[in-house]
Amino acid sequence: MAEFKFGFDELWFRMIIKKLPDNPDLFAPREVENAQQILRIGKLKVGAARIWAEAAGLIQKRRAGYGLTPLGMVAASFDPDLTEDGIWWILHYNLARIHSAAWFYSYYINYFEYETFDRQLLESALRGFWAKDHKPLTNDMFHKLIYSPLKQVFDGTRFGNGRPGGFRLFFETKSGDFSREPKGSRPVHPAVVGYCICDWAQNNERHTAHIDELLHPGAPGCILRLNHVFLDEILVAIGERYMKRVAWISHTANLNSVAIADFPALPILVAYYLELDGLEPSKALEKGLSMVQGGEFGTWK
Repeated sequence: MAEFKFGFDELWFRMIIKKLPDNPDLFAPREVENAQQILRIGKLKVGAARIWAEAAGLIQKRRAGYGLTPLGMVAASFDPDLTEDGIWWILHYNLARIHSAAWFYSYYINYFEYETFDRQLLESALRGFWAKDHKPLTNDMFHKLIYSPLKQVFDGTRFGNGRPGGFRLFFETKSGDFSREPKGSRPVHPAVVGYCICDWAQNNERHTAHIDELLHPGAPGCILRLNHVFLDEILVAIGERYMKRVAWISHTANLNSVAIADFPALPILVAYYLELDGLEPSKALEKGLSMVQGGEFGTWK
């Protein structure tokens, strides 16, 4: 089990995005004191920052230290302060993958079905899931390595409700009692949904899916907390915005079949930022593809 030990704050990721390119040995054990100063966090939190950033898809191990992933490079180029919700939805998507190193985060998003709950209910579910394939967790391990990091992530990022416009995926209503908004409550940009669908399709070697399948645990609709109606509307919008180059839904004979193009995910994130700058969606997608294929963000898929 990867030891996260702490959750993370949005500032950690912002500092990593800005400082890692010039400090590839930032996470080397011998550089921990330097990392403390650069990231503005304590010694023990340096390791947590690395493992969360890696699980979120922002950084990757290289021959000489760590570097930004292509996803991280796009963020560094267009949004180094990580101000836009779109990049955070994608980081959330990465953390919530079925085989995420942050398994407790993934479990909560994909399998924990309650919208109102207390710590005891959440703890029982997490312990039960872990015990299927592992030795039972001690109370100390559960609190330090699972519950505290999970809660800290939602407290320290827009994933929870600590900031205006937060995603409200986990927030405290009163001491020991928690809630989250129903599926379909939060708007998600069509480009972000398109990115996640294409990424999911590539990882699972899929070109079609029934809309309901995209709402199953581990699929984009579930991870992004969409409901059937909202996902259907977004799929229609994706088909129209990007002229069926990304994904589209067919309602013929009530089949609700989703066709997914063999289109790389990364250019769709670039298109998201270009659209925010005012470029028309289909042109933004074409420019995003050209930039990615041109190697502006490293190796792509």
